[in-house]
Amino acid sequence: EPRTPNPELDLNGRPGVIGRADRFVETEPDFAPLAKRLLGQTWFVEKLDHAFSLANAKGDRSDLPQSGPKGASHKSDLSPSGLTFVTLAGELLEPDGTLVVGPRSVSTGLISRRSQLRALGVQLGELETAIGTAQNTFVELDERIAAEQLAVDNLSAEHQRTAAALAENRLAVAAAEQRRSQLDQQRAALDVELQDARRQYADAAGSLTETQQKRRQTDATLAEMESCVERIGREIEELEARRLAADRETTEIKVELAKSEERLRNLHSRMRQFEDSRQERQRAIEEARQQLTEGIERSEVSRRDVLRAEAEIADLYLRKETFAAETVGLIERREELHRRRSELAPEVQKIRGRIRKQEEKMHAAELSATEIRHERSALAGRIREDYGIELAELEHDFSDEEQRRREVVQQEIEELRQKIGNLGNVNLEALDELDQLETRHKLLAGQYHDLSSAKSSLEKIIEKINVNSRRLFSETLDTVRGHFQSLFRDLFGGGRADIVMEEDADVLDSGIEILARPPGKEPRSISLLSGGEKTLTCVALLLAIFRSRPSPFCVLDEVDAALDEANIDRFTQVLKGFLAWTQFIIVTHSKKTMTCADTIYGVTMQESGVTKQVSVRFEDVSEDGEILADRAADDGEPQAA
Repeated sequence: EPRTPNPELDLNGRPGVIGRADRFVETEPDFAPLAKRLLGQTWFVEKLDHAFSLANAKGDRSDLPQSGPKGASHKSDLSPSGLTFVTLAGELLEPDGTLVVGPRSVSTGLISRRSQLRALGVQLGELETAIGTAQNTFVELDERIAAEQLAVDNLSAEHQRTAAALAENRLAVAAAEQRRSQLDQQRAALDVELQDARRQYADAAGSLTETQQKRRQTDATLAEMESCVERIGREIEELEARRLAADRETTEIKVELAKSEERLRNLHSRMRQFEDSRQERQRAIEEARQQLTEGIERSEVSRRDVLRAEAEIADLYLRKETFAAETVGLIERREELHRRRSELAPEVQKIRGRIRKQEEKMHAAELSATEIRHERSALAGRIREDYGIELAELEHDFSDEEQRRREVVQQEIEELRQKIGNLGNVNLEALDELDQLETRHKLLAGQYHDLSSAKSSLEKIIEKINVNSRRLFSETLDTVRGHFQSLFRDLFGGGRADIVMEEDADVLDSGIEILARPPGKEPRSISLLSGGEKTLTCVALLLAIFRSRPSPFCVLDEVDAALDEANIDRFTQVLKGFLAWTQFIIVTHSKKTMTCADTIYGVTMQESGVTKQVSVRFEDVSEDGEILADRAADDGEPQAA
């Protein structure tokens, strides 16, 4: 039932009285009786003196003190009027005379906490509004930063282009300055040469006058000498005719002498070769005899080794039989041990299970003991830090009074813990953590933006490269396909060939299939073609690729080895179509291929292990590519050209 205040104890209008506490509380109508019951006997006054005056006025004794000491509790013998007084400074005067003073934050009641929660709720709403505004501002700032970063990137690119242009201009200016200095030097040199030329011109003018005088004198003398020259000319003509006849005879003698010397050199060379061959054969015979002697000795040693090995094998067979008998005994022993182990295995498993359970129990007990010791040490540390009490000093038998006081203290501790729990946890480092998180968010946001920009740039570059690669690959493939079809028909004298890509596949990942059908054939696989047809197909493909991007030189090594003369003829005709922009170096043994060459270099091996280059003149080669007999006898036939 609600406890209504006594109308006789109404203190409104008294000096220092502010009002009754329940009138300052806003609550729902359903809870108004509760507010009156809790706060109907509590009055707000301005000062502690007013509280004592009002309490004395309502009590039976008038010798109460007018004020109490700060920070202490005071007992009085007031009559139980049931009124509680609270001052603006936070002092509390209980009905039994107890006076509680001190800072306001020391003891906060449910009402003050509710007021604080209401104020904190308002602040929380304001902070949430500010956070929303800050987030919107943050998003706008991110957008502005992205736009500014894009502008900075554009300016950086423009700066790089400008720097490159500036460097080129500086190089051009430096080159022009260097050229100007060179031209200045050349001009100075030309000025010096011009002065020299002028001096030479003056000297030449004086010399010209003297020369003209001498010329007139010489003309007279020349007329006299011309008659003598005519006479001497006739004599010279006769002597020249005799000299020409003698020169022809001398040339014929020199030609014969050169031929004789060349034959002599060839004979000496062949003699040296024969002598070297004879010495080499003699050395080979001596080495063979020595090897034969060594072989006989090794054969005798091997025979003795075979006899020794046979004796060892017989001994090993005896030891093998002994070991086999011992092995049988050991196998039986092992089987017996296996049977015993199988019989003891269940019992061992049971023992191991019991041991494992005991170990688990011991481990759990040790963990519990460790936790208890850790908790005890933590509690002892907290008691030491908070109250300055050593827990070890209190470990003794307590009396009944101490035990009762201990229970009271423990109950008070539980109540305080419950109150602290109701308050909730307070994170004092929340602001620092918020600053750190904001800093980290800014850093990560910047890194994320950079990575996103780099990813977008790379994706654009990759897409551009893929597009260009597909375009270049398709264009090159079309060009090579056209050249391949044309060269295939030229090499085979007809037929059909093509290069086909896989269907429904990306150009950069698709495979390529080569189709080749010589005239008169319909092979289903390239493996059904002959060796020459495979060679011509490969040559057509290589030359098609080469024609799409030619080079000044091309080396072909034994490409005509599997071709007959008809195919070689078509092969050489195709190569002649490339001679307008490419020079071919062909290594071959085919005489048919040699006939189409402009220059031939032969390589022969007249001595064992020694190659020699032989030059062949075209007048020494017949119409069908055969080297003349006398040239082959002198120099040897070339093996490759």
